[in-house]
Amino acid sequence: MDGMLRALVGVMAALTVSTSVTACSGGSSGAAPTPTLTTPSISPCPKPAHTTTTKWPASVPAGIPKPPNAHIVKTESTTDGLHIVQFTTPTSLRDGVIFVVDKLPKAGYTLGRGDAEANEADAPFVSNNLRGLYRLFSNEPCQTLWLLATASGTPTSPGSGSPLLPTHSPSGSSSPLPFG
Repeated sequence: MDGMLRALVGVMAALTVSTSVTACSGGSSGAAPTPTLTTPSISPCPKPAHTTTTKWPASVPAGIPKPPNAHIVKTESTTDGLHIVQFTTPTSLRDGVIFVVDKLPKAGYTLGRGDAEANEADAPFVSNNLRGLYRLFSNEPCQTLWLLATASGTPTSPGSGSPLLPTHSPSGSSSPLPFG
């Protein structure tokens, strides 16, 4: 496994654990929103009256589709080039997944096979030498907590392809969606 991928998985796991610990401990008044186990909304969430403009950190590549009305909660960059942005949107988890599946391919990103559960979805993606992962949590029926992790560069293993995408044919699933 590529070192950058290990770092990406480790940081994403740490952020998930950190967010869960904050939820259990009550956190502080300045703490980031934490995911809770809620039932994702199956009815449409109300649309905001107006779209707010988000000032994205310089570490987020300009071409990555970003959901509207995002509220940046936390940013972090590691010494080995991994950039993580945590943010929320006033949308359901379902709407977030639809955004990812619709917008990333149109912007030139290839989606890898991710994972989906009732309250969480992951979507790895690549484009040229940029690798990344969107992880979405159902925070409330109409609020989603997102983690966006990106890293530039090529994999360290020659001929390994992208560390986020399989080098073989996808599974026997007939679904074109990246969420299992």
